[in-house]
Amino acid sequence: MASTDTRVEDLLNSLVGCAFLVTLVETGIAPEDLEDPKVSLRLAASAADLVDRFHMDYNMIAAELPALAREKAAQARAVVEHPGTAWWFDDIDLKAQAWLSIHGTLTKFIYGTPPYTSAWRRPENPSRGWARYAQKPYGNQVTSTQYGPLLTSQLIAYDERVGDHLCEFPLAWWSIRILEEVRVYEIHGPSDWHSLCVGYPAIGTDDDRLVPNWGAVAQEWDGVHLSLGGLLTAEQHRYESPVGWTMLDFWYAEQTYWLRALETETERQPDFDRGMGTPQIEGLRLPDLGKRP
Repeated sequence: MASTDTRVEDLLNSLVGCAFLVTLVETGIAPEDLEDPKVSLRLAASAADLVDRFHMDYNMIAAELPALAREKAAQARAVVEHPGTAWWFDDIDLKAQAWLSIHGTLTKFIYGTPPYTSAWRRPENPSRGWARYAQKPYGNQVTSTQYGPLLTSQLIAYDERVGDHLCEFPLAWWSIRILEEVRVYEIHGPSDWHSLCVGYPAIGTDDDRLVPNWGAVAQEWDGVHLSLGGLLTAEQHRYESPVGWTMLDFWYAEQTYWLRALETETERQPDFDRGMGTPQIEGLRLPDLGKRP
């Protein structure tokens, strides 16, 4: 388990973590409030959206936000040290997963089609094209942890329309219980992602960044889980070692990508429509960075 000092630094070096921290402080949310998944998941989704690299003001935000977050290092430590945030770094709960009837990242979805997990496939080896660019396997073999009725990190990301979480509403979704032993690689911080990329390397499509070769990963692991803590400390965090550099990008939510067919038990849940799940939190925005003195 990473030390408190490491997690504080990781939070301050992740652009998503910086946005999370700054909006937390600006909004007046206390560390103890983050024990409630409804608050943490909504704030995380908002943070991921605020630093979406496809926003027009991304370059300004990326240049100015880290320094602003550093000014709030004491609050970052208070958040990481608070026992109410320990659940952010939990390993996957195999009895509380949820799957959405979304076809890839397109704006259309196949309404009402249940997950046929017995037909899930291993990714191609070596990874190519989109899988190397987006650092995710192809397809919708992905689940997110269910923390309560109408409450998963992915559902909230779609509600916030974060990144490529675009779709039509309402969403059809299912609770999933994994009924067999599985080997899940856990990502709780940037060093975990770096180790995955170094252990099963491919080269990103745009530069010399190391990314996972998902076909090679699938030879030893059944799934890869990004915890909420992993999202807040690893997403958009450049991490370097003598063998190269990595930066997790485009995941946007706590989730698990599955790399083979699974034996599962599923149950249809009430449809999810815009505005359902967690309530909106007022003031979730960054200050006017370009107007700082």
